Amino acid sequence: MTDSEATLPIAVCGLHMTGQVLNWQLTDIGSTFAQACKTAPVYKMYALASPEGKPSKPGLVRVTDGGGSAFDLEVWNVPLGGVGQFLQYVPAPLAIGQVELETGTSVHGFLCEGYVANKKEGVQDISHMSGWIEYLKSQK
Repeated sequence: MTDSEATLPIAVCGLHMTGQVLNWQLTDIGSTFAQACKTAPVYKMYALASPEGKPSKPGLVRVTDGGGSAFDLEVWNVPLGGVGQFLQYVPAPLAIGQVELETGTSVHGFLCEGYVANKKEGVQDISHMSGWIEYLKSQK
């Protein structure tokens, strides 16, 4: 495999998933869908309010107290040459880190800084749902 063909698997769990509003940020740089799967059951998911006119987004936070759940996500193969461009689209409190999958393996993917779990406004714990798509369906 040449450098131009090399990819980095990146897990997405919200607005970048297939059919969602930011999926173009992956497809425009030549990323390809690898698989749909779940996280390991060690996370909580929060709906984060966004500024007026922008869609809310999910925040996946790893927990260590045993109170985590597994969430639906997708893994995309991002061309190494496009990773920097893609990272420019990742706003705080989101970040790219290691996401543990249900298989026990880890890939790079979207995580959220843990302080959001303690915020009183603009954050809703949606950990009782299977993931972001189920949350969006519940909002209709």
